[in-house]
Amino acid sequence: MSSPFYFQWHITDVCNLRCRHCYQDNFTLKNDLDWNGLKTVCDNIFDALNSWNKKGLITLTGGEPLVKKELIPLLEYLNEAKEIKELNIISNITLMDDRKIDELKKFKKLKKIKFSLEGITPEINDSIRGKGTFKTIIKNFELLKSKNVFEVDLMFTLLKSNLKEVPKIFSFAKKNGLDGFILERFIPLGQSMAMKKEVLSKDDWKNLVELLIDLCQVDCNLNDILHLKAFWVKFHPKSRIPSLLGAPCTVGIDGLCIMPNADVYPCRRLNVPIGNLLKNDLTDIWENSDVLFALRKKYNLKGKCSSCNIQYCRGCRALAYAFKGDYLKEDVQCWHED
Repeated sequence: MSSPFYFQWHITDVCNLRCRHCYQDNFTLKNDLDWNGLKTVCDNIFDALNSWNKKGLITLTGGEPLVKKELIPLLEYLNEAKEIKELNIISNITLMDDRKIDELKKFKKLKKIKFSLEGITPEINDSIRGKGTFKTIIKNFELLKSKNVFEVDLMFTLLKSNLKEVPKIFSFAKKNGLDGFILERFIPLGQSMAMKKEVLSKDDWKNLVELLIDLCQVDCNLNDILHLKAFWVKFHPKSRIPSLLGAPCTVGIDGLCIMPNADVYPCRRLNVPIGNLLKNDLTDIWENSDVLFALRKKYNLKGKCSSCNIQYCRGCRALAYAFKGDYLKEDVQCWHED
């Protein structure tokens, strides 16, 4: 069996928060699928995985997945499927409580709960995620950890206004027994389109990567990890030194995003529809999409990305699309020069 295929499935647009940096612009039920639609998407996924001889790793998110009334039956269906290896949930956890944890813990394949925090103080976090969210998130994070059922990871979106929080968040995560600390770059989409000034410069991004290398005491060349587009700091109970793990771009390689209406995107931040799982077979989308074909071939890229000597790097196609309106143009955050 080969490596898993990754799905980020946004099962609802509905959310109880209105974070300033959110890439959504719709928070209603109008695009949400009912149970029959959700089951059709699942069966489409299972058929594709069987044909590829792969197992699936599915992360359910939203919006806020905990508000989706079909969440539990969906988890039951996915948990029972032989095609699925692992399930995870991304949530703001402001709605997490004992009852929800008891509902979720019965699913053996549900391994990780990932939650967001954008600063180590209420002032910074709440200026982004909304008044009172810091206090609620900390309370519910402590509840999750006390249950000791799931791996709990903190997700942090890198903005110019919270970049200085990274060392503090790192210390907080380590001190409070988090399993991991995930850092992702901000890409302006949806309601956050007006926040382009919050996007890190190429120097900001380079300095951040150097800081992570230092915090995790990693011996490596910057060019060796240039192709990584997000980072996961994994803490170990018996070691004071965490591991620094990186996420290469999955676009066109081993991952896809599914939207609440079953539209398929190359990734959530590259909002270019390439099919719909109520109308198209996933295998057909994956094998015949002109967009994916273009993205897989480095020679199709433009600017310095087309001639870059870093073999496995294709830049961030979502950033290129957000800033240039063309997903083949060069990555505006890349610091590398041949």
